[in-house]
Amino acid sequence: MPPRRDDGSIFLSVATYRDENCFNTVYKAYEKAKNPEKLFIGLTQQNCHQDCKSGVLSNLSMVEVPPDDDCYQKFCDTDLGQPFCANSQLRVLNIDEPESLGPYAARYFTSKLWYGEQWYMQIDAHMTFANHWDSISVDMLNKAPSSKPILSHYPPSHLVDLDKRTDRAGARLCGPVFATSDLESQIIRLEGAGYDPQQLEYPAFAPFTAAGYFVAHSNFLREVPFDPFLPWIFMGEEIIMSTRLWTAGYDIFSPSRSVVGHMYVRRHKPKFWE
Repeated sequence: MPPRRDDGSIFLSVATYRDENCFNTVYKAYEKAKNPEKLFIGLTQQNCHQDCKSGVLSNLSMVEVPPDDDCYQKFCDTDLGQPFCANSQLRVLNIDEPESLGPYAARYFTSKLWYGEQWYMQIDAHMTFANHWDSISVDMLNKAPSSKPILSHYPPSHLVDLDKRTDRAGARLCGPVFATSDLESQIIRLEGAGYDPQQLEYPAFAPFTAAGYFVAHSNFLREVPFDPFLPWIFMGEEIIMSTRLWTAGYDIFSPSRSVVGHMYVRRHKPKFWE
């Protein structure tokens, strides 16, 4: 593995599957970062390039759709993106859509784009950001009362104005339930618990990590690397990672404020099915 740096650098892991929101996510990550010069993004891009199709949930039909946007190239063509791409601060792994192996495998591939940055963060490809989300995340992690902390939770909706929500603590991820829908019957899924009534001074203990917002010291990659042998996994990736981190001595915390938002409803968009 590359030697770990101690320069305040952040590696942001983004795995995208045919996601038209990827460009906005990468663009806003740099635009709203306090220290964009220290932000390095690893992007695993799983796209369709020709003869593309997508499922429509309402009648379970297949329809023809245009080829997917190249998130990497689209960002690098912007005035904001050009210097970061020229400095190799956006690293990309391209995978053809038929060869994709699910989100957990994509997160493993993305972790291989890490080049020793001090902090490791993971989000989805359809996110919004508060101003200075990068420095706030690291500050919260450093305030956690543990020598091996992980900061994670299910972020609020992308419709929330995160910069006006500074007085409200982030939701805690501590509600496992058995799913009852026909699609997920008897699969354990995690639910975010209610928000704390006021902002906490320190992150609060929580039992689970979330894939859509995950912050840690990059040392965890040496002790608890992403498992390369879990293809086709969606429901269950968070429980697996939580268990492995906990048994390796890590403590999991929910953030004392939300700094990213998540687009939860994306109807009639290409999805990866287990």
